[in-house]
Amino acid sequence: MHNFDEIINRRGTDSLKWDSIKNIYKQDDLLPMWVADMDFKIAPEIAEAVTNRANHMTYGYTIPGKIYYDSIIKWNIKRNNYEIKKEWIKVSSGVIPSLKAAIFGFTEKEDKILIQTPVYPPFYNSIKSAKRQLITNPLKLDGEKYIIDFDDFEEKIKSGVKLFILSNPHNPVGRVWTFEELKKIVDICYKYNVKILSDEIHSDIIYKGYKHCVLNTVSENAKNISIVCASPSKTFNIAGLCSSYVIVENEVIRKQMWESMSNIGVEMINLFGITAGETAYNYCETWADEMVAYIEKNAEFVCEYMKEKLPEVKTYKPEATYLMWLDFREYKLSQTELMQKLVNEAKVVLNSGTEFGEEGYGFVRLNIGCPKSMIKTCIDRIADVFNYKN
Repeated sequence: MHNFDEIINRRGTDSLKWDSIKNIYKQDDLLPMWVADMDFKIAPEIAEAVTNRANHMTYGYTIPGKIYYDSIIKWNIKRNNYEIKKEWIKVSSGVIPSLKAAIFGFTEKEDKILIQTPVYPPFYNSIKSAKRQLITNPLKLDGEKYIIDFDDFEEKIKSGVKLFILSNPHNPVGRVWTFEELKKIVDICYKYNVKILSDEIHSDIIYKGYKHCVLNTVSENAKNISIVCASPSKTFNIAGLCSSYVIVENEVIRKQMWESMSNIGVEMINLFGITAGETAYNYCETWADEMVAYIEKNAEFVCEYMKEKLPEVKTYKPEATYLMWLDFREYKLSQTELMQKLVNEAKVVLNSGTEFGEEGYGFVRLNIGCPKSMIKTCIDRIADVFNYKN
């Protein structure tokens, strides 16, 4: 078994997660629990494969070969019971570049694009920078679970929306959308001729009792309006290698998407991303399963800890991802006060909930993709500062 308890010193490696906080916050003693990559060593098979490729000493332009495509096809059959044809797949430098290609390929300036908030910040940024109209369908917190307001969803969709961007599973609230929920989404979008881009980058990090549905598998209608974006990057902690791919079944949409990807130059990945991606899918499933089991225990630990020592912070266990959505609203702090307290007093860096939309006011996102001891240090610091109500 892999040792996920091992602490790795990432400082001084130009890590976005670790080394950028000094410039941002002007402090050296902060614990970063924000940027969505993991503090685990990669699977040894990936390290060996990348090292062997590096030793070849030629780093020219590289195309994905049969092994790469076969790895995606086999992985999806085994993990998602989804059979993909090679011609449905196109490589990409990342999910967000692919998302931008969809925005430019299927909408015009001032067209409406719908997202479900609170949601991953680049969704907002990509829509706004493209001069499209941002339309939101806020998720509703029903007890300890976020649900879709389908009445509002259909009302927004039929208002002239051209593209719906789905987070599946959802970042940051950790929902694994059910088959029934996805089918309802598809039926509404199909009815009003709205295309769907499904960001499925977290689709392998699913907890016990839940099942990820690739959007294309929901129905024939789904296949005819969907663009699915996926990647081994989150699962195998190789985000820095920019390995991603897009799946489109409908021939007309596929042609349009491929042209848009080519136009903005995202249809290539670097040679180490190819090597790491195909190795991950072909040889590292056990590592991924062990990682998910470890992450789920981390989530359970945070929930139990908060319930016992800091019950004012409403915490619920996600269904997927290595991210947790923590509710500090009971403290009646402004978002600025909340974040200043976390940084300046607790000495931890989490993502502010308002980065994910106004529905994130009073919330923060915690990254639990790290050794349990790091999480304990983080929430011990938070509890020391915020338990003044007890």
